Amino acid sequence: MRQKGPLKQFDEFDAWSFSRLGESIRSEDVKFDFPRLASDENILASHVESWEVSGRINAKSESVIRFKGRFTAELSCVVCDSGVQHAIDFDRHLILMTSEAQADGYDEDTLDEDTDVVACPGAINLRDWLEDEILLACPMFPKHDACAEEAGRSWREEGADIEDTDDHQDDTADGPTQEVQRPFANLSDLLKKSKK
Repeated sequence: MRQKGPLKQFDEFDAWSFSRLGESIRSEDVKFDFPRLASDENILASHVESWEVSGRINAKSESVIRFKGRFTAELSCVVCDSGVQHAIDFDRHLILMTSEAQADGYDEDTLDEDTDVVACPGAINLRDWLEDEILLACPMFPKHDACAEEAGRSWREEGADIEDTDDHQDDTADGPTQEVQRPFANLSDLLKKSKK
């Protein structure tokens, strides 16, 4: 499906007909701007290299929209706030339902990690929908490798300090010894195991 006309036709995109007809749209055919991607304070710079939206009917006779693409982004590190470069690929399959109740009642155990179920009761803005998928593909907690290592050391040291403080309090307490529950007592061990 090669669309060269005005972008307004995608303001009320009929995903149901699109999937039923097995159509597709690519970045080579349509040029979208992504204002939320450009204005997000956690995204310092971005460039959408390519994208494709395609529709199909699956083996269960369900309408499916696929969003696939690649973009590069400089994201704000959650530790130091400076930029972290990422090249991000996304590939999502969305099964359409006519209502939120239908989507909520879908058996998610039958879905793989790249497939989801969404309510689509009517026409939708395709550019906004595609931009949602791009934003969702961004890492939730971007950080430099060095920052991640430094944060891990800080957490381990904090856990050790809490252990030392609690042990000192136990040794100097008057009266019968009581077992004190220390929520961070095993934090160091847990962090070590998570890195194996």
